[in-house]
Amino acid sequence: MSEQKHKKGSAEETTRSKKKNPSKKWRVVKKIFSILFSTFLSIFLICIITGTIVATAAAIYVLDFAQEASTITLEEMELAYNTNVYGYDEEGNLVTLYQVQNTSQRIPVKFEEIPQHVLDAFVYTEDERFYTHDGVDYRNTVAAMFNLVLHFWDSERGGSTITQQLIKNVTGDAEESPSRKIREIFRAMTLEKNYPKDKIIETYLNYIGFGGPTNGIEAAAIKYFGKNVDELDVAEAAVLAAIPQSPETINPFAGYTDDETGEWVASGRTRNRERQEYVLYQMYSNGALSYDEYQAAMTEHLIFADTDEFKKLHPDWNAKEYDPEKAATSWTIDAAIYEVEDYLMETYSIDRKEALHRINTGGYQIYTTIDPKMQTYCEEKYLSLDNLISTKNSARYTKDTNKDGEINEEDDPVYPQSAFIAMNYEGEILACVGAIGEKEGALIMNYATMEPRQPGSTIKPLCGYGYGIYSGEFHWGSLIKDYGIEMPDGTIWPKNYSSNSEVSNYSGKELSMYYGLMKSLNTISARLVDALTPEAVYDFATNKMGLKLTELDSKGNTDKALSPLSVGALTYGVTVENMVNGYIPYGNGGWMYEGHIVSRLEQGNHELIYENKGNPYEAVDERTAYIMNRMMKNVVSANGTAGAAQLTNKEVVGKTGTTQNWDDLWFIGLTPDFVSGAWIGYIERQKLDTSISSARMWYNIIGEYADAIESDAEFPVPEEGIVEAAICTNTGLIAGKSCPKGEIGYWKEENAPVCTGCRTYDPTAHTSESKPASGLEPVTPADPATPVATDPVEVLPIEPDPVTPDLPIPPAPIDDGGGVAE
Repeated sequence: MSEQKHKKGSAEETTRSKKKNPSKKWRVVKKIFSILFSTFLSIFLICIITGTIVATAAAIYVLDFAQEASTITLEEMELAYNTNVYGYDEEGNLVTLYQVQNTSQRIPVKFEEIPQHVLDAFVYTEDERFYTHDGVDYRNTVAAMFNLVLHFWDSERGGSTITQQLIKNVTGDAEESPSRKIREIFRAMTLEKNYPKDKIIETYLNYIGFGGPTNGIEAAAIKYFGKNVDELDVAEAAVLAAIPQSPETINPFAGYTDDETGEWVASGRTRNRERQEYVLYQMYSNGALSYDEYQAAMTEHLIFADTDEFKKLHPDWNAKEYDPEKAATSWTIDAAIYEVEDYLMETYSIDRKEALHRINTGGYQIYTTIDPKMQTYCEEKYLSLDNLISTKNSARYTKDTNKDGEINEEDDPVYPQSAFIAMNYEGEILACVGAIGEKEGALIMNYATMEPRQPGSTIKPLCGYGYGIYSGEFHWGSLIKDYGIEMPDGTIWPKNYSSNSEVSNYSGKELSMYYGLMKSLNTISARLVDALTPEAVYDFATNKMGLKLTELDSKGNTDKALSPLSVGALTYGVTVENMVNGYIPYGNGGWMYEGHIVSRLEQGNHELIYENKGNPYEAVDERTAYIMNRMMKNVVSANGTAGAAQLTNKEVVGKTGTTQNWDDLWFIGLTPDFVSGAWIGYIERQKLDTSISSARMWYNIIGEYADAIESDAEFPVPEEGIVEAAICTNTGLIAGKSCPKGEIGYWKEENAPVCTGCRTYDPTAHTSESKPASGLEPVTPADPATPVATDPVEVLPIEPDPVTPDLPIPPAPIDDGGGVAE
């Protein structure tokens, strides 16, 4: 029994052992699976975390690209356009007068000016899905990126759309890397969201290179075919569309000199022809050309601008082409550049150097007011001083140029300088010449616009005479004593000097106001300013007539005084431009327009910066303007100081001016068509030849031209309010029936006193145009006005010592004494 128990126990033990062994295996398997699961789970979690980090980094990376893309604008490209100066030819066509030198030459055109077949040529060659994609052609982009990494093709695979090419030009980002491509993609998509397709293709065509410095479709059309872009035909458009793939080798003028033969090989013509055929086929296959149009373009005989055939057909082509050397010699270009400089300096508070830099790089379009025919005429006159005056007695010897220790006639002589400017009655500068002789260089000294000189008696109509009529304090015949004013030191000033400075030429008579201007008597002008007060006259001259005078400088000098305002003894002087500008209201009925040579300034692709129409304002009423006009008509008469300026077909009014010691001579002349002024003087003040007539000089410069102008222009005449009648030579009033009658005079009807003191007053003697003004008392006659035997040149013995002004552009004017004048 015990043995049976033992056997039973052994069996149970065996059974337990069998059960126990499978349990161990399972535990091992479970452990293995647990380890594997933990490992895979860890790897998975690591991947999740890593992927999240990578995705976050990628998102940040992409957002950086997107942020960069948002800063790209087409305006950046437009600012890189060249600065061009435009004018109008004799037929009224807009022409490019000058192109500011830059590393590139481009002339922007608007989308509307580009023919459809030109657009098609570029679109179907460079980016045939341009009008359907959002800035990126993904099919070509993927192929290009694979090629970048794996190099399936020997050459660079082109995947860039027109928009992407434009981006590359805007940013200059040409790095060959995936990151650059990603940046470019985001920028292109952003650009497409912000700008319409037409604007993108317009900017692209205005910017891309066409070989050498030529950029933009308009400049390329002119260079290769002598045409504007809107004149190109299909075949010519295809020639230009072929170039951007490799501008330096596929342009039609490209080539090289054969080392062995020394001959020029026009390789560009051949390569361009191959590419042109591809362009035309692309246009045809995309439906832009019919089969007949395609064949016609393929077989068209092209005439390039560098061929003898073209030059024979267009013999004047050299005159049409941009010639930087010729443009640099133009006085008007200088004046336009300086005017834009002044605008930029004032608007942006920058100095002249920075302003010029912006002009050179800012892509401005400057439209000028110049009359090219008048400008050419005047420039030809100014080639030689002999065309203006007799130079027989004009040579001066001031420096020992031959280094022999003496200054004599064996040294090089110095001759006077001269300048001229003409404006229409809206302030537009029509012609401007800044010095004698052929102009050399650019942005040099211009004596018409930059050199202040003493104006002499040309200031009188803009000061005492003008304000006297305007204020109503004086009239045409107001009697003023021809005698100097006693100064605080007891001297009598001013004198009516002739070339003989020892003769005072006072008559002591009461002379009519108009007579004082006709004979340019200093005494009459001084008494007018004294009676009206220098303060009131200064305000009139500066705020109404636009003269740029000195109120008070750092040394205490001022033009708000008797001698500057009566005889032109200014602290610094005025320019010819400013003086001519001041006379505008006397030729147009009283309106002042600021003188300007730039009518319009644009930037980039014709964004308007400012438009200059002269900022008009009414300087004086039309009756004052007309009376002053008639008063200056007497100056240009046989009895006046400017009889030599008279014309046959045109009426001329104006005023002469001569300064102290004959240092300066002026004449400002007005015809119904324009106002102009001429000045002459030595740069380092010297006495001029006293036989020179400033009126004759003006006539020699512009007289024949002005007389030949065919126009119906006339000086404006007020419809009412003016009394035109003979003057009583006794009283300066409107002559009665019994009065001794002088010249015809002009009065405002409210200040038109009629003489009733000559014998018996007869009211029937007056017409409706010459009736006495109500409320005015009869005037007792004075002594008859006796003409004074005097040359119209005056000299001022008492004057401030002028200080040489600090001009922004050298050389600064030299002034050894203030002027006075005639």
